Amino acid sequence: MQSTDTIKAPATPEEILHPGSRALFRYWEAVRGEMSAPPRDWLDLQKIRSLVPFLFMIERTPSRGYAWRLAGTKVCELWGMELTGMPALAQGDRFERETVARLLDSVVDEHQPFVLRFRLNSAKGMTVAAELVGTPLRARNNGATYVFGVVMPFREANWPRHDQVTTFELSAARSIWTEPVPGARDITPGPSIRANLPQAFQIINGGRSGN
Repeated sequence: MQSTDTIKAPATPEEILHPGSRALFRYWEAVRGEMSAPPRDWLDLQKIRSLVPFLFMIERTPSRGYAWRLAGTKVCELWGMELTGMPALAQGDRFERETVARLLDSVVDEHQPFVLRFRLNSAKGMTVAAELVGTPLRARNNGATYVFGVVMPFREANWPRHDQVTTFELSAARSIWTEPVPGARDITPGPSIRANLPQAFQIINGGRSGN
């Protein structure tokens, strides 16, 4: 069973479970101020240095779709492979991939963050649960929008040598509709996003029936 819902930003610290995820989201909120997405140059990683190994940046590319632009050492260790340049979150089944793609689109197109919780499964039968928070971040030229965030495991993966993630299964997917603030651009979700995101709260039974 998978659950998805939509929450307001003021409730986010309680809805995002992992302390590291909450710290990253609070930092992003502080940096963005009255903007819907802060410029990349505004980041000061010294202020969140304990999170740096868990940070990532995902970009949307014309040819490959979403790909890891940057992935911290702990993110790569969690997957058991070097992720930079690889397709992002591609190990899931159809339901997982489509859900993640819609949420990534909402970050890039609508500047709305999200939180995912999922279980990673390795080739040798190991599993670990993790939480991912994705937020919008403007490129240095203020053109493209990246998905910037953190992946926090709920325990150490401790994969056997040469083991790596082969699948992931979603347990929760929440889009965080941030409140409009003075001076921010219109961040009301467009029709294409609204059509594909759940209203209020939904429990999705047998999420992979469409496979």
